[in-house]
Amino acid sequence: MSLLIKTLDYVLSRMSILIMSLLVLTVSLQVFMRYVIGSPVTFTEELSRFLLIWLGLLAASYAYRQRMHLALDLLVLKLKGKQRNVLNIIIHSLVGLFSLLVLVYGGIQLVYLTWILDQHSPALGVSMSFVYLVLPVSGTAIVIYAIDFILKEAGIRENDDGSMIHPGRSGDVVQAE
Repeated sequence: MSLLIKTLDYVLSRMSILIMSLLVLTVSLQVFMRYVIGSPVTFTEELSRFLLIWLGLLAASYAYRQRMHLALDLLVLKLKGKQRNVLNIIIHSLVGLFSLLVLVYGGIQLVYLTWILDQHSPALGVSMSFVYLVLPVSGTAIVIYAIDFILKEAGIRENDDGSMIHPGRSGDVVQAE
């Protein structure tokens, strides 16, 4: 599981960097062509929109892994030990379930539907199913991360630094020897 998580982290971070770079280049090209040359390029607006969709969802998956999303942790911080672990397991289970049902299942349905209906974008002419493919991709990443968080909270798997969370022991993290 650790190798899968590290590989997924690497792929998501590198894809986000690549997509962000392409987004900056695309928007810069559009600005240059429109205001300097006076002849805007037609495909850059659509391409930048699609890149932004991919960037937003892939980065959201990566942010979930890094615990960078906004969280209301007032209740979690008031709890100690096993109660805190149970609440964290419930939270990550709900996130994983939502991602599985909405992003993965719903995303697959949307990709399939747009593929069958043969929908293409007007300017680029690419199949819209490729644009929507990011939904099940990011959803799968979030589900994998949620499972990893659940295993760590349950004390089944080590944290990335080799420490273990011991349920029922004040929620303290104990360093591995």
